[in-house]
Amino acid sequence: MTRRDLFWRALGAAMLIGGTSGELLAPGDGGGMRGMLTLLFLAVTLFGLVLFVQGKKVALVLRIEHSRHRLLPELIRSRRRERRTSRRS
Repeated sequence: MTRRDLFWRALGAAMLIGGTSGELLAPGDGGGMRGMLTLLFLAVTLFGLVLFVQGKKVALVLRIEHSRHRLLPELIRSRRRERRTSRRS
């Protein structure tokens, strides 16, 4: 496991622990703020769990998805499929 992968997994563990402890320590007023904080901490906890399990793959997927070249692998696969079918004919 590389240092970068360990970094992302440690960040996921910190978010997982921070989200759950933040929910437990959130103020319990009746104004609806508790519900919004619960949803926020739930999102942080779930994202932390994904980071903890997947490591640096999550960061790579997010970087590829926001890149202008995100369709490049699909384009390469489709061209390879076209070549294979044209060779068979």
